[in-house]
Amino acid sequence: MSGLLTLLIFLLLGSLLQTLLHLPVPASIVGMLLLLLALILRGKAPDNLQRITQTLSPLLPLFLIPVSVGIITQKQLLAEHGVELLIILALSLIPGALVSALIMRKGGKSGL
Repeated sequence: MSGLLTLLIFLLLGSLLQTLLHLPVPASIVGMLLLLLALILRGKAPDNLQRITQTLSPLLPLFLIPVSVGIITQKQLLAEHGVELLIILALSLIPGALVSALIMRKGGKSGL
């Protein structure tokens, strides 16, 4: 349970920073970046955080449900800006895939 508390604390810190500094990125992203920084400084993930992430990882596909509903209910928006949205999605996948590959590569060597 303390791993979940750790995730919630970083989410709260991200929300606090996003509000105080008026950052143009979502609070959850700020919280994840803070968590990433803390994990880099620590050198590895604590056992309680590893356990909760192993528990939550199989549930990640559930987060695709709101996206699917949005696609179905926002047909007009997609008709107007579909090409731009497709370009943005394609460009955002590239850094995400590269960072994921780097994390997987480093994680396999250091035992994270």
